[in-house]
Amino acid sequence: MIIGLIPDGNRRYAEKCGIPRIEGFRKGAETLRKFLSFCSQKGISTIIVYALSEGNLKRPVDELGELFTVYEEEFLKYLSQNSEAHQNQVRFQFFSTQPDVLPTSLKEVMNQLVDATKAYTKYCVEVLMAWSAQHEFLNACLKASRKQMPLKIESLLMVKDTPELIIRTGGLQRLSDFLSVQARYSELYFIRKLFPECTEEDWEAALAWYRTQKRKFGQ
Repeated sequence: MIIGLIPDGNRRYAEKCGIPRIEGFRKGAETLRKFLSFCSQKGISTIIVYALSEGNLKRPVDELGELFTVYEEEFLKYLSQNSEAHQNQVRFQFFSTQPDVLPTSLKEVMNQLVDATKAYTKYCVEVLMAWSAQHEFLNACLKASRKQMPLKIESLLMVKDTPELIIRTGGLQRLSDFLSVQARYSELYFIRKLFPECTEEDWEAALAWYRTQKRKFGQ
């Protein structure tokens, strides 16, 4: 099974709890680790995480700096030999439609994590950083026009996997430029809780709901 995750609500969680914004990001990162562990226990093969949109890049410089700091901290933890990434044989992949905006140190850690986990085949975590589904689709169309031959647009997209289920936390009910073609038949599940507030019970409820859906794929 392939699941897409839009982990929304870290900033609002920090405001709600009266803690520094960066601590809200760190709490979200902790929740993400728990979510990935839950998915591996459930045998979910691939998780696509919407970590940072191109729209997010319009945020204040100091806030982006905090986000980049937390991501670098987290990816370094996954690099550790005793991390769940190695214990559960999780392969990490990163996709970006605007990679030049990411700090060099962060990209170096991302590349190290990709290299350290590239041999794993049991589970896969695909992280979208500085990402726009619209730009991904436009780039694919440009590639198709250059090739001047009939092609399925899916073959030219960066993200090849198509999630059966997309979970968004934080109460908003939209995809926010997450995926386009890949999400055309995805089931969408929305959780009102802010992402750091989510627990295993919420993930269980999402899977239970998904099992009740009759997927018709447009038929």
